[in-house]
Amino acid sequence: MFETGFLVALPDTTAAAPVADRLRDAADVVVPHASGRPWLMVRQGVDPVLTAAAGSTRTALVGPTSATATDLERVAAGIGRAVEATTLADRFAGSYLALASVDGELYANGPAMETRRLHRTRVSGVEVLADRADVLAVLGGFEVAPELLALRLVGALPHPLNGTTLWHEVEELRGECYLVVDAAGTGVRQGRWWSVPEPVLGRAEGAELLRDAVREAVASRGRPGEQLACDLSGGLDSTPLCYYAAQGPTGVLARTLFNTDPGGREDLHWAQLALRFMPGVHTHLVGATEELQDFYEGVDELAVPFDEPTQAATAGPRIHAMLLDDRERGIGTHLNGLGGDHVFRGIGAWEHTLARTNPLRAWQRARSEHVPQRIGRLQTLRQLADRRSYRRWYADTVQAALDGAATSGAPQLNDWSAPVTLPPWLTPAARELVRRRALDALDQVEPLDPTTAGHSDLFFIRDAARLVRGTGQIGQAVGVAYEAPLLDDRVVTPVLSVRRVERDTPLEWKPLIKQAMRGVLPDDYLDRTTKVGGGPQSVRGYQRHHAALMALVEDAGLLDSELVDRDLLLGTTAPQARETPPGHVHQAVNAALFLRNLSTRRALAA
Repeated sequence: MFETGFLVALPDTTAAAPVADRLRDAADVVVPHASGRPWLMVRQGVDPVLTAAAGSTRTALVGPTSATATDLERVAAGIGRAVEATTLADRFAGSYLALASVDGELYANGPAMETRRLHRTRVSGVEVLADRADVLAVLGGFEVAPELLALRLVGALPHPLNGTTLWHEVEELRGECYLVVDAAGTGVRQGRWWSVPEPVLGRAEGAELLRDAVREAVASRGRPGEQLACDLSGGLDSTPLCYYAAQGPTGVLARTLFNTDPGGREDLHWAQLALRFMPGVHTHLVGATEELQDFYEGVDELAVPFDEPTQAATAGPRIHAMLLDDRERGIGTHLNGLGGDHVFRGIGAWEHTLARTNPLRAWQRARSEHVPQRIGRLQTLRQLADRRSYRRWYADTVQAALDGAATSGAPQLNDWSAPVTLPPWLTPAARELVRRRALDALDQVEPLDPTTAGHSDLFFIRDAARLVRGTGQIGQAVGVAYEAPLLDDRVVTPVLSVRRVERDTPLEWKPLIKQAMRGVLPDDYLDRTTKVGGGPQSVRGYQRHHAALMALVEDAGLLDSELVDRDLLLGTTAPQARETPPGHVHQAVNAALFLRNLSTRRALAA
């Protein structure tokens, strides 16, 4: 079960010795507390581990970072109490876990955007932290909880339901929080190290900060002398990353894919325009997506040890094959533009919040989106005027889903996040588990931000980060770091600091990143206003590989479980000519792949 890379942090007490003994054979690196007892036990994967010591203080950063050992020593020297280790949290560029051992106390936090996660549980009577939930589940001998699995079969879980693991005993640490464990290993206290910034900057000022942040994020990736690869889709997300990667000492290998559907070569055209300003691209690999696996092909064969069901499963085989090719070329890090759509594009909830202070402008912006969608004026007005609290909205969306209310699944202006949808194949028993779990949490429900816009911003960015965490685990399995720098805290924070009416407008495509790259990338490239999708490929791939996907669901035991109605699942997910796959099939496939691989790993371990 410990064949994948992991990090486990132990408190400074002899009571943690049994846990350390269980991990000793699997760990490649053991970093001690000042007392000499094991503090960090690491099975080395693709994430670099940087440590430093100053007196009785020990510090560590796990993940890509701009920090050097000297930088970390300097910070460690200024930490006299565990809580002061929050200075590590966003001190450096990159995406990393920050940990410290100070006078016997254990400190830990992860990135605010949650591209990397920390989990906690109690084993042998002491608190144990890890970057993987499944590792803690194995250490504690915990079983997947049916009601938590049922939640993962639901589309668009709202906060805080989307932050649960598959085990009752294993808890995720939220990105804005830090954790301190006392010297006895039993006392735990949490605090907040990060808050959503106020959007007060203009576009020009924010773009300048964003440009610097993207450059530093790219520079924090890869080890000295290591070869680097980067997606170059021709879009406004991966292209800036590729530009800065090309400035590095080893240059970059760029990959551009196109498809032969109508408009499919557009990506290649835009990538070639941008390449004129990237002499550091030493190799440009161009290929048609038709030369790759189909969409959905090989999902049933993907053996990656995920620690939760993930949307990364669908694209997993293509990513896996690409990273294998990277590894054969000697490349250790591959950059992608995932998260750019969530960071740089606006959402309807902005207009709902704007209507509180500038109703005319909110109306104009909302109608510019609604008119092309043939949404009437009265409906726009109702959505803008909705004053429900987050708790009320949460209760309403859960109840509407349980009642079977029809919904497109797309958030409206007054939605705090995507509305809950229940797949038609959930059994009555599963629906009851979902109802009980969702409504039991109602008294503790609080938004991520007081405003609909602020909550939605963070919710959807973190939703992208959860996907990126899954794709990163594919890279871990291959031995190539698959990194999404646009979701780094120090990239997202300046974006969130820009006034929303200037971050994005209904009349321009991603104006903030365009402004940031103005004068860096060619103007004719920055005139791009569209991005090609992969809908037709998805339809074809689903038709060809539906049977294999359903076989995976059956092999995982879901079809015979009390959660899934076999006949309804098979009937409602059957491929239809020229129609995209039903969204709810992905929840079943993602859960099945996780369960199948988890049970396989346990069988091998036994």
